[in-house]
Amino acid sequence: MRQEDQTRGKFRARSDEITMTTLLESLFSHKIMIGVTTAIIFLLACGYAFLSSPVYESHILVKIDEAADSTPAMQKDMLNYVSRPFNEKSSADREAQLLSSRNIIWRAVTDAKLYITARPRYFPIIGAAIARYSDDLSTPGILGVGGFVWGNETISIGDFDVPAKIQGKKFLLRALPDGAYELVGPGLPATKGKVGITEHFQAHSGPVTLLVTAIHSEPNAEFILQRQSEQLVVDRLQKEIKVTEEGNKSGILLAVLRGDDPQRVAQTIGEIGNQYLQWNVKLKSDIAKASLTRLNEQLPAMKAQVNDAEVAYNSYRNEHGIVDISDESHLLAKQLADETSEMVTLRRAREQKLATFAPSSPDVVAIDQQIATTQQAIDRLNGKIKLMPLTEQEALRRLRDLRISEELYSSMRSKIQEMQVLSAGTAGSVQLVDAAEVPIRPVRPEKLLVLAAGLAGGLLLGIGLALARDRIFRGVTDTEDIESSTGLSVYATVPFSDKQVAIMRRAEASLPQQLPLAVCYPRDPAIESLRMFRTALQLAVVGARNNVVMLAGPLPGIGKSFLSANLAAVLSAGGKRVLLIDGDLRKGRLEQHLGVPHGDGLADVLSSHRALQDVVNRDVQRNLDLLQTGVYPPNAADLLMSEHFRETVEQASQQYDMVLIDAPAILAVSDSGIMAPVAGSIFLVARFGDTLTGEIDASIKRLAQSGAKVNGILLNGVKVHTTNYALVRRYGTQAYVQDYGTDHSK
Repeated sequence: MRQEDQTRGKFRARSDEITMTTLLESLFSHKIMIGVTTAIIFLLACGYAFLSSPVYESHILVKIDEAADSTPAMQKDMLNYVSRPFNEKSSADREAQLLSSRNIIWRAVTDAKLYITARPRYFPIIGAAIARYSDDLSTPGILGVGGFVWGNETISIGDFDVPAKIQGKKFLLRALPDGAYELVGPGLPATKGKVGITEHFQAHSGPVTLLVTAIHSEPNAEFILQRQSEQLVVDRLQKEIKVTEEGNKSGILLAVLRGDDPQRVAQTIGEIGNQYLQWNVKLKSDIAKASLTRLNEQLPAMKAQVNDAEVAYNSYRNEHGIVDISDESHLLAKQLADETSEMVTLRRAREQKLATFAPSSPDVVAIDQQIATTQQAIDRLNGKIKLMPLTEQEALRRLRDLRISEELYSSMRSKIQEMQVLSAGTAGSVQLVDAAEVPIRPVRPEKLLVLAAGLAGGLLLGIGLALARDRIFRGVTDTEDIESSTGLSVYATVPFSDKQVAIMRRAEASLPQQLPLAVCYPRDPAIESLRMFRTALQLAVVGARNNVVMLAGPLPGIGKSFLSANLAAVLSAGGKRVLLIDGDLRKGRLEQHLGVPHGDGLADVLSSHRALQDVVNRDVQRNLDLLQTGVYPPNAADLLMSEHFRETVEQASQQYDMVLIDAPAILAVSDSGIMAPVAGSIFLVARFGDTLTGEIDASIKRLAQSGAKVNGILLNGVKVHTTNYALVRRYGTQAYVQDYGTDHSK
């Protein structure tokens, strides 16, 4: 691999394919986050299901009657101007608009005084939820202090009126013994009243009237009263009420209202339905009275027309000595009258169609065909009449006029009787099929559905967060990806060691006799990985310009010092004379891994020119010496740039078989770049799942700028477990060693 390939930091595109194994790896590695997220969302769902105010629904069902019409054609035509409001079919859409109209709802609000609200004062968030599961009265307050209620307290208000300026403001009513109460509100000091008596109070903004009809609670229980504006209540109800037609053109309307108080919801929708029925009956009654007046005015004229036609018919018969016309003439007269009535009806229907359709439309053409057929029938009848003697023709004409007049007169009298019934106001065009009932069960929230949705939603959110975190923030986990993206070989994959965690906890607690993992647990899988790396390292050093090896990492906290200490112990155990140098002059604590107290070290050699052999900790392990950091200097970078540092490293290189430098973080400080040229071999440490590929690339570039070449990468902290299928397959050696190092006799 050429030097320029590393300095360019060429990266190949990382595969975006998500396999089942990688998915399981990601989910298992974030099982705690997924569990916590699921628990939080589920708890929120429980809070919503059990603490939120339930929503109740009440409805009414209204049937729209279709007025039957059996009036003969000619009578219907002649009386259309008075009977049309009763013979037309009621439109469901129109009635739905009327049912939810401002006029109807305003009547309901004012008549039932729906602008008054009175409810117990509950403790915030949990008070109402506790009260819903209580059937008895509660002791007001918390430990007897305050007026919050927790039980089945109720209050009934007969009348409550306040000045317009304070409408919608909250008044606080406190129950007192012996049917008394105390009222406090905006601009109203504490005043007392009596249940069952209309009280008049004087507030700053005007008079306040209150009638409390009943209080069901213990003394000191508090209630919140509000007198809303009628206009605001009507506007709110118009938005909340939903009116739809059940089925397609069924003529049945369903009006639904929802709210958090079941009694009030049923009262409100029921009152709206009653007001709608009363308004419909009154509307029909008023129209009937107006029509009745017009019919009564025209009845005498119609009666006179019948008398005139009868006189004319009888006079003609007497004048010409006609005793009676034949049965055939009677039949012709009746048929001609019927066809003439049909013709009038068809012509009016054609005029109505032309208001909407063109003359060539199918509807108009069909009526034209009926008119032509009817006209042919009239012409045929007139032809038969013309064959009769002239006297009989005239008598037949007068008889036809008499019959038409009698039919009109009889129809008008029938219509007057009908109008008299309608004007009595006992029936309308709509009927209440289902009255409003107080709902027992809320329609929302559906607890089981909410809990199931919360559990599923929390699980999905946790999984989504885990996958997103891996996708965006998770570091390297695949040696093949590291090698393909950096062009460097991964020399070792070091498994995560639980035993090392226990050792570091003892070190942080300043317990004595702390030894590296390689000494305490030589069969640990992490140590076995370092032994395999030891073999590769010996081959790498053979071709290097010296025996100095530097371990460095992009950022702190990747386990570089752990690798340095245990690699030094493994090398020394193999018979090599090793010097371990703590090169982090800013906060190096490598001695903690070897159980050595902090003392003089590299900083003292560089700053005060002390001899190397005077500050080295000899034989901290067999064949292993340690050069600590010493006193942390304020000018660490300047000391490392001195020629004395190079000379010190060269001196150590001559005295030891292997010199191992534990360098500080490359991207955090410039020290590693300064130290790198003195090392013949450099290995970059990356932490499994934490170190990003970009950080590795930036570290390689930073060292290349100092003229140093990275030999390879060590992947530290690899977590291999039985559910991590891909890693068990990929790092099978570590899995084998881990099992080999387990004492199965326990």
